[in-house]
Amino acid sequence: MNLPDFSLRNQTTVVFAMVLLLLGGTWGYFHLGKLEDPVFTVKTAMVMTLYPGASPHEVEQQVTRVIEEAVQGADEVDKVRSESRAGLSLVYVDLNEWIRSDELQQLWDMLRRKVEASQGKLPKGALPSEVMDDYGDVYGLFMALSADGYSLAELKTYADYIRRELMLVPDVERITFYGIQPEVVTVEVSRAQCATLGIAPSRIAGMLSAQNAIAPAGAMDMGSYRVRIDPSGVFASVEAIGGLVIQGEGEEQVFLKDLATISREYQAPAEPMMRFNGRPAIGIAVAAAGGANVVTLGEAVNHRLTDLMAGLPVGIDLDKVYYQSDFVKNKIEGFMLNLAESVAIVVGVLLVTMGFRSGLIIAANLVLTIMGTFLVMLVLGIDLQKISLAALILVMGMIVDNAIVVADAGLVNLQKGNDRFSGIADPTRQSAMPLLGATVIACLAFFPIYMAPTNTGEFCASLFQVVAIALMISWVLSMTQTPVFCYRFLTVPKGKKGSELHVGVFFRGYRRLLALALRHRLATLGLMVGLLVLAGAGMGMVEKRFFADADTAQFVVDYRRPEGSRIEAVSDDLKLAESFLLELPGVTGVATCVGQGPPRFMNSVNPEPKLASYGQLIINVDDYRKINGMMATIEPWFAETLPEGEPHIAKYISGPKADYRVEARFTGPDPAVLRSLSEQAKAVMADSPNAMNVTDDWRERTLVWEALYAQNKGRRAGVERTDLARDLLGGTDGLLVTHYREKNHLIPVKVVYSSPDQTDLSALPVWGASSTGVPVAQVTEGSGLVWEDPVIRRYNRRRVIRAQCDPVGNLTSDTLLAQIRPAIEALPLPAGYTLEWEGEYELSQNGNEGVKAFLPVSLVAMVMILVGLFNGIRQPLMIFVTLPLALVGMAAGLLLFGQPFGFLAMLGAYSLIGMMVKNAVVLIDLIDEDIRGGKEPLDAVKEASLDRVRPVMLASITTIFGMIPLVFDVMFVSMAVTIMVGLAFATVLTLVVIPVLYTLFFRIQTGMPVGEVAS
Repeated sequence: MNLPDFSLRNQTTVVFAMVLLLLGGTWGYFHLGKLEDPVFTVKTAMVMTLYPGASPHEVEQQVTRVIEEAVQGADEVDKVRSESRAGLSLVYVDLNEWIRSDELQQLWDMLRRKVEASQGKLPKGALPSEVMDDYGDVYGLFMALSADGYSLAELKTYADYIRRELMLVPDVERITFYGIQPEVVTVEVSRAQCATLGIAPSRIAGMLSAQNAIAPAGAMDMGSYRVRIDPSGVFASVEAIGGLVIQGEGEEQVFLKDLATISREYQAPAEPMMRFNGRPAIGIAVAAAGGANVVTLGEAVNHRLTDLMAGLPVGIDLDKVYYQSDFVKNKIEGFMLNLAESVAIVVGVLLVTMGFRSGLIIAANLVLTIMGTFLVMLVLGIDLQKISLAALILVMGMIVDNAIVVADAGLVNLQKGNDRFSGIADPTRQSAMPLLGATVIACLAFFPIYMAPTNTGEFCASLFQVVAIALMISWVLSMTQTPVFCYRFLTVPKGKKGSELHVGVFFRGYRRLLALALRHRLATLGLMVGLLVLAGAGMGMVEKRFFADADTAQFVVDYRRPEGSRIEAVSDDLKLAESFLLELPGVTGVATCVGQGPPRFMNSVNPEPKLASYGQLIINVDDYRKINGMMATIEPWFAETLPEGEPHIAKYISGPKADYRVEARFTGPDPAVLRSLSEQAKAVMADSPNAMNVTDDWRERTLVWEALYAQNKGRRAGVERTDLARDLLGGTDGLLVTHYREKNHLIPVKVVYSSPDQTDLSALPVWGASSTGVPVAQVTEGSGLVWEDPVIRRYNRRRVIRAQCDPVGNLTSDTLLAQIRPAIEALPLPAGYTLEWEGEYELSQNGNEGVKAFLPVSLVAMVMILVGLFNGIRQPLMIFVTLPLALVGMAAGLLLFGQPFGFLAMLGAYSLIGMMVKNAVVLIDLIDEDIRGGKEPLDAVKEASLDRVRPVMLASITTIFGMIPLVFDVMFVSMAVTIMVGLAFATVLTLVVIPVLYTLFFRIQTGMPVGEVAS
């Protein structure tokens, strides 16, 4: 027994199952995970190696190259990027994008073993490498703890308390701080007094370390007990450090406080710092456990924080910098409103076009399909987020296609006077396989997205999953629920039973149009070809953009002073910017991070490593639509007020993000040549009126004070090169000698040798084996300032520099790239140097190629299904001939609405293909069925077209109207326009072109009533 017959004979069972489905779907919705974006794993780890005292070039040659060689051998590694700075090597290992999240930990363990095996090749003085496989972790809750009248050290105590309590909240996995200013005990030694007493400052450092060291002293036996021996004497307070007895060269002894000034203060130069609305703050970033419901987590954290803050002193505030759960909640509510609007629109269209009873029957199919989709999503672990919800809206009109065909066929049969059971069961049974095949084909149109071996494919994977789930459920319901509801509730209006079908203005107009097209088949096809040529030209005028801007009510300003700037200078600049921004209408809060980027609080945010010349402003606004106007105001303010700085104002985008939207990547061996190529490319960018934020990622060269150690002079004075370096460190930043222990805190103790003038280090005394200090000039062959590259970047083990810029205003990166590309590619490249394009171009290429990789698989599967459905070749061939005509509506829609063609518009094009194939299958199947039933071929073509015009038109109309809510979403508007206008054109073309092609492919004469058809 087939499914429709079984359903009609067991209606109670079907109705009961529908009630369970409705209840289960409602329960599933409230238990689904809720996120802002799909889970998107950043497949990057960072290997950090410290090499104190080494220049960027030494770090690159002695450390970075070793690490790169160790990690790049694995097949899973896509590319290796690195940056070498003074004393620091950062190697970024990017895995292939086709690797899924559940495989990552094993690969990170393998990476860790490779790095550990390479440690023996590192130079002496390099510290052990640290593999940070949590580089891609997202801290979705980012808050700022601030207060008036409290020091940062006191704030740190309260931050520790908050972290301890929040770690007890379910699904909180990790909490990190930002902007902590470490305390330090500074022992500023007077060089003059040391010289008078003949005490080398290095001896003071050694005595401090020895006095405060924790050392085992064994234990002694006392009867039956073993008693541990504790030689006390470690510093119990900061004041106790001043009581340290310093032994001179002779018999004299002095207290350290007589030789030095001892103070407890914040470390200088400062560590990365944070402010919120101008007040010093500590950032508290919370990461959720995998699979956590972000909305639930945010509410739980909010609830716990309310209790905690009530117990803290007055004046301490905890403000939200980025609170993902609030964004998610607002966006989910907005999407659910869009979904409800879409459902209401589709139901309204059905009630108007199908009649009250037929409309409610199909609407019931729609609601039950959505409920069933929620339930299956819960079982499969698919969260509610922007992509899955957009898929529901996208598929809204497609869901009812099957039910429309079944209900319309049943209504027609009842109108013909057939008995109720067979009149409903027969057409449902006959259309079951064609509808199933067409439904699977519609799903296959999205399959390349799901299988794309890229980050973009992972980001959009739920689009295929939700579409496939919803469409397959809709087919099952159209074979079960729809015939049962038709049997129970469908009636023919009085006077319509036995009346002529296909009457009215609409059917008369379509009949005339079809007759005209069949009489002038070649002219019709010629017109289609002409429209296709125009559409191709039109698509050439459509701008290209990979992903649209996000509707997040927040944007950022990355600010850079010249390399080598002090962190205090950057901080002072950004204080001016904070004051200006907080006065702008619509700005609700400004968080400032100085010296380092904030933790990754969004997938698309790449944390900037520690760098004194860098700062970032995170600006919250009350309406994302105001951001463009604010950016236009902010840019000239920075140019006039802070001309030494380089601001990079950027909005978030709805997908993977590049550092700059247009980037020219030059690779080669010589830094000087690379800089020259970059300068030439930047000149081309700067000459374009459509380019802004022109820069490169090597930045300016910086000054280094170089003291050339002279071995003959040094050895004569008893001063080794290490002595010179030690005392220069002591005379500038200070020499770390021990730690003062206070409860559970370790506070560094630094010895600083006082110097009246740090700008002239040649007179600074240094000590070696002798108790007498000698000036730096006496152990060197000269000193002075020289220039060096502050950072050396590499890409797959080759030096690389990127010339970077952004397009102005709403101009797309594709348009800007097209304008500057010829001139930059015309630059002469020396042998061994290459130019490649990065930025959004590379992201777009990778994303599109990933989708296209599995497009042939989908097309072959579609062809196989079509050939199986029709048991022929000509029907599938004529369907595929019509598919390019979708370009006509797509080009018209994108140009009419001024939308770019990007990744999501491409997804709309794929879905449009699925819809066109489905409509064509429904029409051609009925033509074949009528011919097999004995009708004359030409009559069969005309009558089948008239029979299918209403369900095909209704399916298209419901899809078009159901997409209306997405037109107002900045992320999905291009996809909505592509589908709406494209489907409107494609439906008309399908209803005209398919009959014309059918008569041509099967040699049916259209000038006479009787035709000839091949078997």
